[in-house]
Amino acid sequence: MRHLAPPFALAVAACSGGMSPPDADEAMACVATGRGDTFTVGLEHRGVAGMLDFQLMSANPAPPGRNDNTWIIQVNSMTAGVVGSPLTNATVTVSPFMPDHQHGTPIRAQIEAMPTPGQYKLSPINLWMPGYWEITITAQSGAMSDSVIYKFCIQA
Repeated sequence: MRHLAPPFALAVAACSGGMSPPDADEAMACVATGRGDTFTVGLEHRGVAGMLDFQLMSANPAPPGRNDNTWIIQVNSMTAGVVGSPLTNATVTVSPFMPDHQHGTPIRAQIEAMPTPGQYKLSPINLWMPGYWEITITAQSGAMSDSVIYKFCIQA
């Protein structure tokens, strides 16, 4: 009987090209080149379409770290560059991606609307290896739709 490797094992093998997985050197190189965002509570980015404003209200661990992370984001509408009302009843998706290795993560984040209007809990955001990660968050409610990319260097 033939056994197939699980998708996670294939992702690791494809990422490493048959060599050992990256270690702290890659994460340090990411930090040294200043590629990522500097984590702060309330880290704010406007959406790429300019329709929504995103704030990273909390991260556990903080700053974002290796393996499972939990984030709470605040999403607000924008009009002519001015932040407006909270985006409620939104459909939110999270897509972690490691561009240097051309892979994402096998674990999907669950989205939970929080009691505060416009806030959503994203968990787990699985950043399973050290290095540079881009986490795309997309939010849509009615005609309002936009996305943002948070960029972090994840330590070993």
